[in-house]
Amino acid sequence: MAYESLVSHLLKNSEHKNLKVMVKDISKLLGMSEASIYNKFNGRSRFSIEELFTICQKSNISLDHLIHAQEPKNSYVPFYADGLMYQPRNYPDYFQNVISYFAKVKKMKNVHGYFLANEVPLFHLLSFPHLMYLKLFMWNRINWKIGGVSSSFDIKEFSKNGDLQQCITILKDLYYSFPDTEIWNPYMLDNTVSQYLYLKEIHVLKNKEDQRIIESEFMDLITYLEELTNAGKKPSNSKNLQMDCNIYINDINLGSEVILVLSEETSILFQQIDVPNYMRTTDQRMIKNQFRFIENIRKISTFITHAGEKERLIFFARLRMQLERF
Repeated sequence: MAYESLVSHLLKNSEHKNLKVMVKDISKLLGMSEASIYNKFNGRSRFSIEELFTICQKSNISLDHLIHAQEPKNSYVPFYADGLMYQPRNYPDYFQNVISYFAKVKKMKNVHGYFLANEVPLFHLLSFPHLMYLKLFMWNRINWKIGGVSSSFDIKEFSKNGDLQQCITILKDLYYSFPDTEIWNPYMLDNTVSQYLYLKEIHVLKNKEDQRIIESEFMDLITYLEELTNAGKKPSNSKNLQMDCNIYINDINLGSEVILVLSEETSILFQQIDVPNYMRTTDQRMIKNQFRFIENIRKISTFITHAGEKERLIFFARLRMQLERF
């Protein structure tokens, strides 16, 4: 394993403050001198699998994940899940994890993304502060339970958090920097609307102005999605480039959300296991199988970008009617 990759991975995913402290702790753990540990890190000697296992077990790091970090084009086990390693420590932490993957995606050659979406993809919510905070608030309420986060619906936790706003700006730009194909379900707004109604009915979300803005942003989101479909292009990124965005619709309930990224260099598959966590893999068998599945779904879906005007009008009219009914 390369020195830089192994050391950076251990430092990033363990609780050690710096390399010196980590070497000292590992030398005690393995009963070796610090010089021996430095030699192993520098590649002059090697860790045994038993030694790596002991380090990972003590540091609460997945051995599979450690090995995978050294071989980004191959997968030794089918899937890795970030949510199994640790829950986000704050809201920006979640976005930083997503950014770490999409920053790599942006650097790939001839990259193309595929989104199989039963819900509105996260990336489309980034421009709507109250809706994005609504999702974060619900994810924390049912899954993360981050310490120090208010149990009240307080939009200032979102709008006044400088690190969080920077993350959202970066992630939007990354999403705008590669072309993709998206397959949407006509009922993809229902889950978010039901979450809003739930918080409203139990009087957690009781501020009338917040309610007004959220309901307004739902309508604005539909308009944004419709404009995206009409244009067939994403908004411009920081380099003033616009990438293609081809939209299909399909009424079939397709199970979990799927993001597939294909490129000349490597490909990555993300599949949702619990909201909002994804398992990921670079295993070529899984990727080929998932791409084949997406292609089969695409072929029986309705293309509504630059075409299918009747179907497009019906799709967005249905979304607006759903909101009015709620």
